[in-house]
Amino acid sequence: MATGKLASWTLSEEFLDEERLFAVPGVCERARERGSAIGLPPVLAGSAAHARSVVALLGARAIVQVGAGAGALSLYLASAMGSDATLTAIDSEPENVRLVREACTEAKIPEARVRTINAQPLEVFTRLTRGAYDMIVVNASEPKLDALVEGALNILRSGGALVVMNVMHHDRLGDPAANDPQTTRIREVVTGLNEREDLVVSMSPAGDGVLTAVKARL
Repeated sequence: MATGKLASWTLSEEFLDEERLFAVPGVCERARERGSAIGLPPVLAGSAAHARSVVALLGARAIVQVGAGAGALSLYLASAMGSDATLTAIDSEPENVRLVREACTEAKIPEARVRTINAQPLEVFTRLTRGAYDMIVVNASEPKLDALVEGALNILRSGGALVVMNVMHHDRLGDPAANDPQTTRIREVVTGLNEREDLVVSMSPAGDGVLTAVKARL
């Protein structure tokens, strides 16, 4: 039986019963299975629940998700959106975009509420309106993470939130001996966000880590 920190982490992962989120039983688990079949790491429930709560706290109506994965995180985000909200999921891999569409269709989420774009995220960011989005979700494993974060902050409104998923990078972020290029890049981005005076930043160990940066109101 797990004790101490491990028991606390396990409790946070199992705290939310995702079966209550959708009318279709098992839809999140099947999305994860389809992703695993093509080598996509599954989003962990604790971090997905954290991101979902940010949607609700903000009353987010315009959300961008970069790195759509297999759709499980999209399902979590959509489950907290109001009827007038839209999630835009961007992924450079066409198969990932297809999986998101499949998951949302299975979950009976109206097509108009989840828009999928198969393109390079940075290219899409240049076409999005500055300061118009309530919440941007980025995976820490994304290439060009630093540029994506800067682009996300440009299109985020005052009072909006940037959420960086999997920021602990398989628990390597906090390990001083972990100096591989990807961990170093994530560490530099996290440090840069934490040093900015126009952001209110917090970090949670839920899942594989979630960083939330709220853009200060002007």
